[in-house]
Amino acid sequence: GLGTPPHERVIPGAIHKANGGVLFVDEIATLKPEMQVEILTAMQEKKYPITGRSERSAGAMVKTDPVPCDFILVAAGNLNTIQNIHPALRSRIRGNGYEVYMKNMMEDTPENRKKLVQFIAQEIKKDGKIPHFTMKAVDEIIKEARMRSGRRGYLTLKLRDLGGLIRIAGDIAKERNAKYVEPRDIKEAKNYSATIENQISKRYTKIKKEYQIIKNSGFEVGRINGLAVIGDSGIVLPIEASVVPAMKKGAGKMIATGKLGEIAKEAILNVSAIIKKIYPKELSNYDTHIQFLQTYEGVEGDSASISVATAVVSSLFDVPINQSIAMTGSLSVKGEVLPVGAINEKIKAARESGIKKVIIPKSNEKDVMVTGIKIIPVSNIGEVLEHAIKWGRKKKILNKIKKAVNENF
Repeated sequence: GLGTPPHERVIPGAIHKANGGVLFVDEIATLKPEMQVEILTAMQEKKYPITGRSERSAGAMVKTDPVPCDFILVAAGNLNTIQNIHPALRSRIRGNGYEVYMKNMMEDTPENRKKLVQFIAQEIKKDGKIPHFTMKAVDEIIKEARMRSGRRGYLTLKLRDLGGLIRIAGDIAKERNAKYVEPRDIKEAKNYSATIENQISKRYTKIKKEYQIIKNSGFEVGRINGLAVIGDSGIVLPIEASVVPAMKKGAGKMIATGKLGEIAKEAILNVSAIIKKIYPKELSNYDTHIQFLQTYEGVEGDSASISVATAVVSSLFDVPINQSIAMTGSLSVKGEVLPVGAINEKIKAARESGIKKVIIPKSNEKDVMVTGIKIIPVSNIGEVLEHAIKWGRKKKILNKIKKAVNENF
């Protein structure tokens, strides 16, 4: 009660308990700015009063004389955390401490594979209920770590997700009273451990195939299968383009719909610049409409650039696109096809949609680990158009485009 002596009502906080040691703060940006300033003051003064209420204070506020709190601060967060760290606090970290951007992958070496084996053993021991893994099952986890890295020759360091897969596979093996976890348990666990984004992607693909929004056969003018990602899962992104006469001669413009982010909008402008450079008179007299079909999730990034360019060229010259092909790639203003991220996830989405071939940037070729689908690596927009479009008697247009692109390099 109120008669309790003040020294018995005092409960030290984390900064005081960390005296002589380390104070670790996860998600540092979730702390209010004034609290970040208090931590900075405590670090500079090396002492700070204990304030607050305890269950023994009967609601009375307690504040002591300054108490020693000499500690090393270790703060963690995501990349966007930086903008929410108080400038005064960050200036001390940047000026007198260390800023470390953690790696999300490591090289695929025998030593690092052994570390993953150790990690699997640690997860089994920590869980305490799941059985051990056979060597083939361990190999399956290492194979998954390669796939999740997104780059050939690397292993993922996103161990929280990998740990979840290990535990679910162990639960599946335990459910069937198996002595050890087998590769089949891991393959089944992938379905159970699918992220929300992955579940959305599969449902999205199934519905769009049923309603023929995604087409994987035949030829069609101005329609193409682009590839994108939702979170960490690939999706097929149908895109349509229509080129119509402008209201005023020479005043043609490009109009894109489908909840586009800023980077995606800039990519559309790059596409426009390339096509205008090749066919300035034709395009200036037309309005070009581009639609990302039923893209409720939004489009961010520029990996649909070559898809948009192909759809526009197809519509402009009335030449059909092969619907059994999907593509992904960024496009420079000179017509070069640049590398993109999440290449394996996009290829998997295409394969699951029944698409036969995927056009990718040549610089991404070394990262491909997905099998069961034909991969076509390309270096420039001329090569994209050659593989994707059925030119027939209009091949002279393709030759002109390829010549114009080649002159840029």
